[in-house]
Amino acid sequence: MTQRTRMLSVALVGAVGLLAWQSRAEPDGCPVYIPADVPLIAHAGGGLPDKTYANNRAALDLAAKHGFTMIEIDFMDIDGRLAIGHDGMPESSLTIDALLQWLDAHPGVSVVTDFKTDNLEGLAMLKRLAGERITRFIPQIYHPDQFEPVTALGYPAPIFTAYRWGDDSWIDWANRLPLRAVTMPKDRKHLAPRIEHRVFLHTVNEPMEGGFGLYTDCLVPSRGGLT
Repeated sequence: MTQRTRMLSVALVGAVGLLAWQSRAEPDGCPVYIPADVPLIAHAGGGLPDKTYANNRAALDLAAKHGFTMIEIDFMDIDGRLAIGHDGMPESSLTIDALLQWLDAHPGVSVVTDFKTDNLEGLAMLKRLAGERITRFIPQIYHPDQFEPVTALGYPAPIFTAYRWGDDSWIDWANRLPLRAVTMPKDRKHLAPRIEHRVFLHTVNEPMEGGFGLYTDCLVPSRGGLT
């Protein structure tokens, strides 16, 4: 391979990587919002008309206007500082302090946490910052062993999320825990009959049958959200 060919190959790989990152960082938004008569959780702050995975104030405001009472937000520990944002994407302009102030102004809304870094460390950091507002956060846990340390921090009953598991060995463990719910990718919905908790699927942007709760960008509550 000549030096010119090598340089062209590197440039091509870099361009493909940049396009992939941009596709993930700035995905399509919601051209329409469709009412759905099932329990809904707004995904990554809720979808905007021009963007999903926003995790920002505009997304929260729109989700609240649509009637969501539970909004999932992505969190990260960046060098010991708790931040909002999805891994591999720019940090959100929404700070933790601003989120807490927003929750004070929206007493009917709770936040579902999705930590992209260490979950237990992140939830401990969030507790220190949130203080008495800790009950406004519904933690997601990624392994049954996280249930006791998370509830010991004072959080409400968590949601178990299975997207990091490559098999179904977690089901028996999850059934023995007093969870708020279980959530899993929509392509695993066939596992639902074995789960003894409310089941949510993610991420779903069109109405679907089965009575599942849904994490969604573009569906909106038809009856004022999840209780």
